[in-house]
Amino acid sequence: MKNISLTANCLCGSIRFKTKGRHRDIHNCHCIQCMKTHGHHAAYTAVKLDNIKFYKKKTLKWFKSSKGAKRGFCNKCGASLFYRSTGSKDMHISAGMFNRPVKLKTEMNIFVKNKLEYYRLDNRLPKSKRYPKK
Repeated sequence: MKNISLTANCLCGSIRFKTKGRHRDIHNCHCIQCMKTHGHHAAYTAVKLDNIKFYKKKTLKWFKSSKGAKRGFCNKCGASLFYRSTGSKDMHISAGMFNRPVKLKTEMNIFVKNKLEYYRLDNRLPKSKRYPKK
């Protein structure tokens, strides 16, 4: 966990926000939902909900992607920004939304059993068949 402050926005700029506080390093998620949402595996950090300040969010919409989660996206440009488990106080944020420098690093790959064959994983990173326990 890194104690940092980052700014972020969607592709069209209709959603703008700032994060502060402790950020988890990046998890590359290869689950089927992330693959379908992003068109490839997804790279997410996580912060507490209280540590996100929105400057613009009129086009932010939520899609209930499963019984236990929802995904936030921009209904103007289609950018997939967030993933949130039901009842969680954490928001998982797509790392590509942040303005540079990000100051985070990839720490692991999760749901690797769903990984497609056209790309390789970095064998120096830990792998998990599911979401890691806290």
